[in-house]
Amino acid sequence: MKKVVICASENFHKEAEEWKSKLENEGFSVIRSIELIEKTAEAYRDTHTDHYKKITEADILFVLNLEKKGVKNYIGPSVFAEIAFAIGLNIALGKKTEIYCLNPLPENIPYSDELELWKKLGWIKFWK
Repeated sequence: MKKVVICASENFHKEAEEWKSKLENEGFSVIRSIELIEKTAEAYRDTHTDHYKKITEADILFVLNLEKKGVKNYIGPSVFAEIAFAIGLNIALGKKTEIYCLNPLPENIPYSDELELWKKLGWIKFWK
């Protein structure tokens, strides 16, 4: 059973829970999804420490990129960092984490070019 970590903006908490159920019904093991966290430095650190540890265990990084603040297929800086982390693990440590976005990549965000390059290299794919 493949282990999945869902990455998305905290605003997509409800949608992440729906996808968690859907993925589990399809036979995947969702080992981490979006958590609403208390806005303190300690809570942020603890939540992100656990989240990144789960990324190291994942077979699939599932990016739930939906519309946010008028940006279609939004990928924010935190999710961009999570994608980069998974790619780094794949390159540096030989991991084989598959990275899937639900929707096409966003346009006109500061790191759109980087995301497009990663797609061209086959490091980012799209969910079927």
